[in-house]
Amino acid sequence: MTSRIDRLTELVRSVAFAGRAAAEEWVRDSGLTRQQAFTLGYLEQNQHRDVIARELAEMSGTTAASVTSLLQGLEERGYITRTSSPNDARVKIVRVTAEGAQVVAGFDESMAAEQRKLFDALDEPEQDQLIALLERVVEADPSVADPSGAAPSRTGQSRTAPPSGRRR
Repeated sequence: MTSRIDRLTELVRSVAFAGRAAAEEWVRDSGLTRQQAFTLGYLEQNQHRDVIARELAEMSGTTAASVTSLLQGLEERGYITRTSSPNDARVKIVRVTAEGAQVVAGFDESMAAEQRKLFDALDEPEQDQLIALLERVVEADPSVADPSGAAPSRTGQSRTAPPSGRRR
């Protein structure tokens, strides 16, 4: 017999996996790799500041050469630009183009539609009740991602789902 905690865990994972499957399908259909999609989203989320390739390598746990290749592919598609830093010409600042931002917006719209479809099984009062219960679970454990979409605090960084990096 399955314990109550096992059943709760199973159900929460099922919901999470449904979202991940929808994200993976979008990435496949976009023609981007998972790493390209995540990078594009990260850049769009952080467009208010200067992001450099070294940060992308550190954040993703990859090598500088891998990031350079990844960025070249995004640049060739017109999704990003790389420009020299005004402080150091050897450093390239990476920014999302309007076309790249449209790709991210397409992901956001697709994920929102999938999530609406998933939670349409509940009426509004039931959705409110589920929100309240899950908020209590999240607030009880500081290692759990907060409702704004920030990653668990143990990572020290805000890292979320590809490509926009924002939870919907």
